[in-house]
Amino acid sequence: MIAARNAAATIAAQLGAICAQETALAWEVVVVDDESTDGTRAIVDEYAAKWPNIRMISGPGLGVSAARNAGIKASSAPAIVTVDADDVVAQGWLSAMAAALNEASLVAGALEIRSLNPARVIDTRGSRLTLGPGSYSGIFQFAHSCNLGVQRRVLDTVGGFDESLTAGEDIEFSYRCWRNGIHLAYAESAVVHYRYRTTLRGLWKQGIAYGRIRPLLRRRFAADGISVPPGNSARALVGIIKRTPSLFTGKGRANWVFNTAGVIGEISNRDRT
Repeated sequence: MIAARNAAATIAAQLGAICAQETALAWEVVVVDDESTDGTRAIVDEYAAKWPNIRMISGPGLGVSAARNAGIKASSAPAIVTVDADDVVAQGWLSAMAAALNEASLVAGALEIRSLNPARVIDTRGSRLTLGPGSYSGIFQFAHSCNLGVQRRVLDTVGGFDESLTAGEDIEFSYRCWRNGIHLAYAESAVVHYRYRTTLRGLWKQGIAYGRIRPLLRRRFAADGISVPPGNSARALVGIIKRTPSLFTGKGRANWVFNTAGVIGEISNRDRT
């Protein structure tokens, strides 16, 4: 399932990679167009005309979580896999994800960051995305929503993605699964080539969104009785100052912008309820 908004520049590559999967498995792609104003719908229509197992529905225009939930509701498949419109699945991804979902009810696929990204942005978040499932403060593991597989019975138990969240919805979803005793499996062979933001503006907006969600999740989990380490904004600010000389290089600017935005986003939201 793909939630898409103004993805005309990238969605063809993702759909083409999915259609090129060498597998005998039955599959369907539901593209949720979330009020795109570019050529996204036309591109999806072209693929749907050639591939009957690709279809498009209209999203509610309320963000990616609501769009994903609409796609989940529109599908009757016993297992759902979410990917993003700006990434590209690797060959063998579908078979590997299906095999993992035969053994586990919640699956995190692997991410690869070098194929689609210029060198100057690869280090904005380091290589931790490629090392396995995400980890929330060492408390529980989570699946990134750009390569997440889940059996429908799990969705019936814990619900879909939290539509009130503008980022971190995959962490919150995985948290609810963890609280319900649902084990997260890692499918190392189910690889998605992940695309970072490449413009400073895009990195800034994403960093702000990620920063703002951190204190919100801490408060939510703490209210649920989970001991969550507090953020250290002072240390983060010192780190930003120390990295200021790196602004003279392209890679340094990307790193500085993304991390500075994250700190500012977190500080701006740390005292809100």
